[in-house]
Amino acid sequence: MTRRAATAPRLGGGREQGLAIVAVLLWLSLLGVLALGAALATSAEAPATGAVHDRLRLVRAAESAVSLAVAALARDVSWAAVPEVGTSAGVVDGPAGVRMIGGRTIDLVAETWWRTCGRRSGCDDVAVATSEARRPWGAANPRWRLVVHTPLAAIDEQAGAVCPCYVAAWVADDPGDADGDPAHDAPLGVPGHGVLLVRGAAWAAATAVAEVEALVAQPCRKTSPACAGSVVQSWGIIGPTVP
Repeated sequence: MTRRAATAPRLGGGREQGLAIVAVLLWLSLLGVLALGAALATSAEAPATGAVHDRLRLVRAAESAVSLAVAALARDVSWAAVPEVGTSAGVVDGPAGVRMIGGRTIDLVAETWWRTCGRRSGCDDVAVATSEARRPWGAANPRWRLVVHTPLAAIDEQAGAVCPCYVAAWVADDPGDADGDPAHDAPLGVPGHGVLLVRGAAWAAATAVAEVEALVAQPCRKTSPACAGSVVQSWGIIGPTVP
């Protein structure tokens, strides 16, 4: 994955404010994709451009899942246990389990296992710590925790009409930190303190899926063990092969 420098604004404040910001950004982003799709529709390569349009909508929806997760993390004054237990401020549509979108079945538990250890069930310590192309950090490989899972339409009805898809986001410890403990954020003073990894995904009908990954930080935690707010340091699109 190639990460890009982020220009996203720092998020803080209440849940309502954070979700309002996310909804506005989500809708404007999807409007841009819709306009692009209308332009592409005039091309002689209609099937190909249609596929590009659908892919862009899914990528934007996956970015929206990341934004929802970042807004939730911004409310937590301590990230110490977030990689182990997630966040209570997440946006969810009930207990993790099986969902249906456009006739497609999504098993949120299996999807979490798949990203954590490359299996659809039964992650164990050996499988999680096995180095693979997508998980090259060995014992520090991310232990993903679901913090967002919801139909896009439940966040914004109009955006859901543009992209009738289901979105999810996971959070994990930054695998590059220096504490050697992937279940907890690094302590104050240790490189990697106040830095987490967030992955967002969006599914549509058939086999379409898009994923985005972001590195999120609380800059003020370099000097204070407890503060609010967060900022996206970098992000990138995950390729079609996961985990």
